[in-house]
Order: sequence, then structure tokens, then C-alpha cells
Amino acid sequence: MNEEKYGVLDVGSNSVRALVYSDGKTLYSGLITSRLGEGLGISGKLSAVAMIRTVNAIEELSAKCVIAGADKVFAFATEAVRSAENGDEFVSLVKERTGLDVEVISGDEEGELGLLGALSGKDGGIIDIGGASTEITVAKGGKIVYSHSMPLGAVRLTDLCGEDEKALYEKVSVGVSGYGELPCGVDYYFIGGTSSAVCMVAKNMKKFRSEFVDETVLTYDDIAESYSKIKNATLSERVNDLHIDPKRAQIIVGGTYLIKFLFERFGFEKVTVKVNDNMLGYLRKKVFGEGYEKK
Repeated sequence: MNEEKYGVLDVGSNSVRALVYSDGKTLYSGLITSRLGEGLGISGKLSAVAMIRTVNAIEELSAKCVIAGADKVFAFATEAVRSAENGDEFVSLVKERTGLDVEVISGDEEGELGLLGALSGKDGGIIDIGGASTEITVAKGGKIVYSHSMPLGAVRLTDLCGEDEKALYEKVSVGVSGYGELPCGVDYYFIGGTSSAVCMVAKNMKKFRSEFVDETVLTYDDIAESYSKIKNATLSERVNDLHIDPKRAQIIVGGTYLIKFLFERFGFEKVTVKVNDNMLGYLRKKVFGEGYEKK
């Protein structure tokens, strides 16, 4: 593998994340919660305040990537930017402020990158619960045989439903119906910040450590119990007792409800949480030339 050091930024609806990677090793990872997609589900636009917060985050994290030794830094954006009426304005603002060209990827490619990052070309299915969308992508025999992106995630559900369970059910049940039936005969994996946070609650972790979250198996009982704990906790209890990041604690109910609903809808007995996701997948596809065949 090329030993050049590469940085990549994932500009998501809830946070901007950074990764510096070389020769099979993570040299740096960082995250700033900028909530780019805040209010997007209602207005259809990225707010000026959210855009500035996010550009500031991109500027800070790209500088840290360079400090960490990145020879090149890439950036890509997902559902918040691709669905916003003013997404182009945001991309131009990032270019003006940082010099970075943000690639806005499609929902199908987002799923493909998540699959490639988590499974390294192996067969299986990933469920990527983000801030504004949720991708399910499945590979069999080295080929992608299923891919669907639903425009609902933890931030968008919070905007549209708050923590009202009836409203969540109405919105999620319609959205999930678009998946149809999923391929069987493969193992499924959850990726993304919501999944990692729920894993921490389920396993009573006080601090995120990737080596303890990665490859953790969660059952339906784990998910149902975690949802109950989170739903019935106050915001301060989520932070202080359940050890959820303060900003994620504001959107965690909708995301956890979605995980629980997916378990029930598709009859999962268990799924495995993976830490590596579309950031590593982006480098594997765009830089290292790896990937899955399309059916």
C-alpha cells in the first residue's frame, strides 16, 4: 500500500470528522459537532449559522490533518449538503475559506464507501445511521447486490419529531418501507456515531474507545434496553450517567428509535458494530483503487 499520508474529512449533518491514514494505520482522528443539518428537515436549506459553524470546523480539522502529516487532504459531504437547496453555496464557501474542494456524494456511493470502509471488500451488509440519512448496502460474492439510502437520520428525526414516539413511528415506518426486503444469508453491521453511542450505553462504557466498540455484538434486548434508558433519561442524565456526548445527547433518541425499529422490521437477532466507515472507504476507493463490483 502507498505509504503517503492521506487526510479525509467527512462533512456530515451532525459533525465534521477527520482521519489521517497511512500504510494501514490511523495516524489521527478528530471530530467536531457542528450540526450542519440543523433545521434542514423543516426549511430545506442549510442555515447561515450552521454553515459558518461547519466551515470553521473544516478549517480547524484540515489544519490538524496537516499537522498530523497529511500530504493530501480530501473532503466529501453527504445527505445534508446533497439535499439542501443551497448546498452549492456551502461548497463554494468551503472552497473560499479553506481551499478544499468538497465532493458531494450520492446516497448509493455513501453506502458503498461505508461498506468498503467497514468490511474491506468482504461480503456483508452495513447499516449506516447518519444525521440526515440512513444507508443500507449489501455485498455478496464481491458485488454490491443491494443499496438504498433513506433520507432520515438522527438530526432530521429530531427536527421533525423531537422525542415524540408516536411522531417517530409515523415518520420512520414510512421511510423504512422504502427498503423493501433485505438480502438474507449475510451478516449485518452498524456503523456511524449513533450506533457507537448506543453500543456504549448497552455495554456501560464510560468513555469511547474504538478497540472496545469495534466488533461489539448487540442483540435486540441490548437495543431495547438502551432505548428505554436513553428515552427516560433527562439530558443531564444522558451526559452524566450514560456518558453520551452532550451534543449527541440532544439527538440520540430519534437515532436509537430508528435502530430499534430496524431490528424489529427486519427481524435481526444481532448485529455487529464497526468503527471504520465511509472515511476509510473513501480513501480505499478514491486513492487506493479498491472497491466492489456492481451487480
